[in-house]
Amino acid sequence: MSPRYAVAVCVLALISLVPTIIHSYVGVVIVDGRHTATVPQALDGYTSTPSKRSATWGKRRFDSDDWMERNYSKDGDDVIVSVIRSYDLKTLYHHPELAVAYREGHTYQPERTRRFPGRGHVPVHLLRAVEPDPAVAMYVLQYEDTFVERPVLFQLRTSGELLFTGRKAMTLFFVQDASAPADSTLATAGVTRVLFAAIDAFTAQGGRPVARASGSL
Repeated sequence: MSPRYAVAVCVLALISLVPTIIHSYVGVVIVDGRHTATVPQALDGYTSTPSKRSATWGKRRFDSDDWMERNYSKDGDDVIVSVIRSYDLKTLYHHPELAVAYREGHTYQPERTRRFPGRGHVPVHLLRAVEPDPAVAMYVLQYEDTFVERPVLFQLRTSGELLFTGRKAMTLFFVQDASAPADSTLATAGVTRVLFAAIDAFTAQGGRPVARASGSL
């Protein structure tokens, strides 16, 4: 190789070395101070009990060390709420119902996206089961303070930034209701109110984002 290219080669090698050090050797992640455990045990008049998931479920299914799942009940209406955070974003947005709702044995129709009055900035991914019963499931994806409608495009847009910064967690809010309210009443249904109450409580947490080595979490 000609010596005249040495400087350029060194610069390119240094540029490629930065993301290698950040992600492979140090494993830098951005910790924002938010935790799923702070979601209240009572939401919109619904009271809750913990689900029967094993303690290792979140790690196995989503590579998550911060997750919660509870059964919220009010006047005979039962809503299962799962809130999961992970730095492995694909595990959260790629058919999360296969991991979260598989236990109920539901088969879902193709996903739709809904926006509700007063919550137009929050795209809600809507799923309806076709068997064994017409349950409804909805989920919302949050990244920092942004709500994500098209996660694959979103991850492509942020991939350049993430080469030189630490990874940031995505949060999945997933709710299920076997009572299956109709589309015309979904905006005011209990499952929708509980979903937004969980999102509001989680998002209200303060804290300043801090970069940390993943081994120190």
